[in-house]
Amino acid sequence: MEQACKYHPLEPGTYFCAICETNSCDQCVDDSRYNPVPRCFQCNRQLDTLGPGNIEPFWRRLQQSFRYPLATQSLVFITVLSILSSVAIYLPFPLLIYLALFGTVFKYCLSCLSHTADGYMKPPDVTEAYEGGFKKMLVLILMLFITGLLVHLSDTYMGPAMGGLTALLVTLSFPAIIINYAVSDNMFESLNPVNIIRLVNSIGLPYGLILGFILIMSGSIAVLYQLVLWVPSSLDSVFLYAVTFYYLIVLHHLMGYMVFQYQSALGFSARLQDGSNKRRGSQAIAMAKISTLIKEADFVEATQLFQEQLQVNGDNLLLNTRFFEFLLATNKQDVITAFLPKYFELLETHGRSDMISSSYKRLKLRMPEFEATEAPLKWVISQACFAQNDHQTVIKLLHGIHKKHPDFKDLVPALSMLADALDEYPKYAEHAAACRKMIVRMNNHQSS
Repeated sequence: MEQACKYHPLEPGTYFCAICETNSCDQCVDDSRYNPVPRCFQCNRQLDTLGPGNIEPFWRRLQQSFRYPLATQSLVFITVLSILSSVAIYLPFPLLIYLALFGTVFKYCLSCLSHTADGYMKPPDVTEAYEGGFKKMLVLILMLFITGLLVHLSDTYMGPAMGGLTALLVTLSFPAIIINYAVSDNMFESLNPVNIIRLVNSIGLPYGLILGFILIMSGSIAVLYQLVLWVPSSLDSVFLYAVTFYYLIVLHHLMGYMVFQYQSALGFSARLQDGSNKRRGSQAIAMAKISTLIKEADFVEATQLFQEQLQVNGDNLLLNTRFFEFLLATNKQDVITAFLPKYFELLETHGRSDMISSSYKRLKLRMPEFEATEAPLKWVISQACFAQNDHQTVIKLLHGIHKKHPDFKDLVPALSMLADALDEYPKYAEHAAACRKMIVRMNNHQSS
């Protein structure tokens, strides 16, 4: 049964830590560019891959597979190669031309297979087909020769029954041979019976589905050949080459996806490259680690990591907001007292004074004993609360500010706001008048 990520129970675990004995998803591991293999956030050990998690079986995505070669580049590639293959017979040295053209197709098909196995669900650039295609074709011919020779020797020295059995085994093994060659780029590794058996055994019954698809596609080409007899002779060969090349690309894509699906059993790791899992930056990885630390209740290290990130990305509003929420949830009053002035200043810079007012109210609810002691902080909070018509909070913050902070540079505007807030309560009319008299005296004193 598939094990879920310890920190995201609805996500499948894609890595396992043998030290911590925990499963983690792709988001809960340290996969920075400095780590060739993702590491555990808790013990820093290299992790064992469990595969990419929930993968749709290849037999359930046949529609996507048959649309795979319909990308513009692939269609142009198929069309051009089909036309060239049709006219090659009329050119000098047709055999060499056919080898080059079919080698190009085979090279592109192998690229599609390996590309898909690496998690890319779109065809590779066709330029990958133009280098080494002739060599790939010669390798394919050599592999066909070796397997054919094996069948011939079995038939000659061991009898027709054994020869037929060998021919059947070679036929059943050929998709595995192609897959091994695409992955390893080594002919001897691909023909190694041990590697063939390991691949077939790892994939299991679905390997038989690929064989079935090969038979179906081969039969459909024969049927299509009969259906295009009415097409003018100058076009029928182009059409048949195009269908053949199209089916070859689809087939190699399916084999690549099969490798991707069973990658854990085959001993390698890949992730779906659909644009949603781009390599994360250091900040994203740090936030992921902070998330796991919080869920492990390691608040001390989480605080330190937050502070380290703020030293590097101090102007990041989202990072600051997450730190504030963390401090609020963990009731770290000493840390929040030092952090709050800069955070509220950042909110004011970003035009989010509304968040200053609401954050302060939440802070007072969570920590009733908290008091803003610095005049600049009181002033920033008061401005935000006054804009939200929270006059009571303004009065509490600015009451007695002229005594506690006589040298505050914004003392006059603060007293003026205090007077305006007091005006909202008739019982404080005398206090409002006293504030305004004090403002007049201060202005007269400054002018003299």
